[in-house]
Amino acid sequence: MTTPEQIPMFEGPAFCPLMPPRGSAAEQALNDLLARDLTQIDWLNEGKGWRLSAAVKDLDYLGWEPVSIRVKCNGWSRKIALYSLPTKAKQAAYTMRHGGDHASE
Repeated sequence: MTTPEQIPMFEGPAFCPLMPPRGSAAEQALNDLLARDLTQIDWLNEGKGWRLSAAVKDLDYLGWEPVSIRVKCNGWSRKIALYSLPTKAKQAAYTMRHGGDHASE
């Protein structure tokens, strides 16, 4: 006998992230994550500094739900974080930038 899937009593909150402040590291991280997955090494190589994890955390606080997995990287003895955005976040950013709701500035 299998257990049936539980049906939630209430819908979860709507996905409604806020845009980061203009010119902030969080805005730069969002722009980069919309284009590709990102590691600290990428940011260092592009001259953007050591604070990628803080910028990604800011995006998390703003509701973007960034994803972090640990990956092995050549030249590093330990695994490092590879950051990405879920599809719903990329769709929300597109909507917000192209005629959607831009309420968080």
